Amino acid sequence: MVEGARLLLVRHGKTDWLIPPANRFAGRLPGISLNAEGRAEAEAVGHRLARTAIDRVISSPLERTRETAEIIARHVGAPVTVDDRLIETGLGPWEGMVVAEVRGRYPEAWAAWRTTPADVPMAGLEPVGAMADRMAVCAQDALARGGVTLLVSHQDPILALVCRFLDLHLNTMRRLDIATASLTIFEVASGHPVLVTLNSQTRCG
Repeated sequence: MVEGARLLLVRHGKTDWLIPPANRFAGRLPGISLNAEGRAEAEAVGHRLARTAIDRVISSPLERTRETAEIIARHVGAPVTVDDRLIETGLGPWEGMVVAEVRGRYPEAWAAWRTTPADVPMAGLEPVGAMADRMAVCAQDALARGGVTLLVSHQDPILALVCRFLDLHLNTMRRLDIATASLTIFEVASGHPVLVTLNSQTRCG
């Protein structure tokens, strides 16, 4: 990692799937885009970062993240590339289900997911450790390039990366929050990624 390199992490903006009564698990399903509020959130982040010298913007391949990245990129003047390592965690059979259905059909796995996600007793879900590993490698690659990198990803992948970089147990991620379109920042100091900002939200309008 290059001393002084900065990593800006942004979660995608809101989608209709995040709003009750829909409240569905999107996971890696295609075709889920930002809604009007989500686009406004991304625009607000873009305005906030417009005077920040950003060298590159890297996005998860899913529509909602690419859309968020492209909106921000128009403000910061940096190219957008896609990296599969930033993708949402794979949720297997839960993808497309409303939360109430998941709670009813998979009570044990759901309880673990909400409290001890690193120990979910269910096949088909991407292990949280594997998600954290791919995020960490992607982030380390970016920090090795120096300068300022903006990564646009998803809530749990960003939470897992925060835990990994801070040497926290991955179950700690359920005691943190990453809101839609929030900004989290790391900077390399003395060879280590140092948390500068966590879950900073930008007011729209």
